Amino acid sequence: MTSTLSTGPSSPKPRPRRRNRRTWIMAGAGVLIAALAVWFFFLRGGSDADPYRTEEVRTGDLVRSVSASGTLEALVTVEVGSQISGQVTDVLVDYNDRVQRGQVLARLDPQNQASSVEQSQAAIASAQAGIAQAQAQVALAQAEYDRQKFLFDRQIIAQAALDTAEASLRTARANEQSARAQVRQQQAQLRANQATLGRTTITAPISGIVIDRQIEPGQTVASGLNVAVLFTLAQDLSRVQALVTVDEADIGSVRVGQPVRFTVDAFADDNFTGEVTQIRVLPTTEQSVVAYTVVVEADNPGEKLLPGMTANADIILEEKRNVLRVPNAALRFTPGDVLAEQQAAQADRQGGGSPFGPPAGGNRARGAGRGNLVATLVEELKLDSDQQARVTPILEKAQQDMRAQRGAGGGQRRRGMNPASAAILNAALDEIKPMLRPDQQAILETQRLRFAGGGNRGVVWVLRDGKPVRVPVRTGATDGSYTEILGGELKAGDQVITGGGPRAPDLEAQRRGARMGGGGRF
Repeated sequence: MTSTLSTGPSSPKPRPRRRNRRTWIMAGAGVLIAALAVWFFFLRGGSDADPYRTEEVRTGDLVRSVSASGTLEALVTVEVGSQISGQVTDVLVDYNDRVQRGQVLARLDPQNQASSVEQSQAAIASAQAGIAQAQAQVALAQAEYDRQKFLFDRQIIAQAALDTAEASLRTARANEQSARAQVRQQQAQLRANQATLGRTTITAPISGIVIDRQIEPGQTVASGLNVAVLFTLAQDLSRVQALVTVDEADIGSVRVGQPVRFTVDAFADDNFTGEVTQIRVLPTTEQSVVAYTVVVEADNPGEKLLPGMTANADIILEEKRNVLRVPNAALRFTPGDVLAEQQAAQADRQGGGSPFGPPAGGNRARGAGRGNLVATLVEELKLDSDQQARVTPILEKAQQDMRAQRGAGGGQRRRGMNPASAAILNAALDEIKPMLRPDQQAILETQRLRFAGGGNRGVVWVLRDGKPVRVPVRTGATDGSYTEILGGELKAGDQVITGGGPRAPDLEAQRRGARMGGGGRF
């Protein structure tokens, strides 16, 4: 059976249209995803989900200190040695024994030294016998001289005979003096030998405690150029001293009489107090780090502190009680929106304009650059004409005084503003502050920090009705964690912001995102 196929025109196929429609849909979805990614990563602001972290302003103590470490020692430590050689026969004390001055600690074999004493005594007896012989010779020579003188007076003998008798008498007297000198010499030798014999008995030179013993009975002590150390005595452990090492950067703040607090690892829960008694001027250098030794004396109740312990000390430079203080994190905090404005202003000053291109008004006038302090402050504060008339002369005079001060310093260029110039500028800013509106005063404090380094001034943000409020303050001492508040509108009980809040947008990322969104292709 034969079948026939229709040869008429075929109907159009819809599949290519569906493929084209799907392609356009996918392309549109890709564009949308890319746009959302640009917005998410570059254009969106910070999240408000992170709450502000606050801390209540309270009064408390501030302690400014220098940390150092060192080794504990007894106030007086004496090494007891032997000046002679010999064999140890007795050791009468041991570690930790308390001894009194003059107490016998050990004995050496005295046989050789005793023999020397006996020899000296025999030599003295011999010398004394020599004196007796010399005295007899003197008596004989005196008698002979008297006879010759009697005969000479009667002109029976010649002058020569008399002179011979006189010479013999003088010789006999000289021999007697020599014999007496021999006795004194032997007596001195006897005293020396007796002293050497006494050194065979080792006694304590001070009252204290035995902290080291280097000998045992039967041991031979050899004395040479260096005296052999047998015992080490600590005079009194009711007080100890710590030799702590202070870095050269901190030694200028350390003074004799300053209080010291320290701990030791053996009694981690106990705090000990002392006082700086000496600052040694001899430096020590280790790995190019220069340090100085500071001597700290402290009481040792119960003699808990032992020589050799490591002391972790804090030298108290300044201590204040019941002062108003804020955490240092509060002085470093700036809300995200304010930080964004500061970044934008900085970008303008650097000629970058806003994050999305140059400002409509073009670049700032040349006179408002960093070199012209007056123009910069006038522009940043947005002064009206009346304010400019009152503020500008004050700032110009301050700028002239600062230049004169730098010139008086020899024309040396310095990095940043020196303290004298900062004081001049701070005085001028304090003078113009009452002339400004509250919003301008807030800007003034920001510029003060920028130009003068603060001058012991700062800014904290207080959370009031759920919003951060800027509060200028005058700061004092700091211990690294908290800073004293000397003045300003801050009071105890205020909640200062230490962190959190909306994040500041990344201006550079927004700038890149704006360029991608405006001229890029997806």
